[in-house]
Amino acid sequence: MSQEQRRFPRTALNEETIYFLHLDRRDSNERIYSPATITDVSKGGLGMQVGIPHEIDDELWLEGIEGITGTQPARVKWVKATQNEELYSIGVAFEGV
Repeated sequence: MSQEQRRFPRTALNEETIYFLHLDRRDSNERIYSPATITDVSKGGLGMQVGIPHEIDDELWLEGIEGITGTQPARVKWVKATQNEELYSIGVAFEGV
């Protein structure tokens, strides 16, 4: 039985990007930028490989994503360790979709 819970079909991708999160939720000006590789994308979210072991519900901001104008907030929905101990696969859902 499949555990698939996606509402929108995803398209495979292999694109380098940079995303950010806020170091302190109270200070929205202090950002941590991190590189990532987008592995798939849909209308509702995307999958990425990142170097940070995010936690479920971490809030991230994405910029420069095709079809999205400005900064797109997103929430981490799942995290999996990869065979490369320095990378993690994460799935994020766009806020407001």
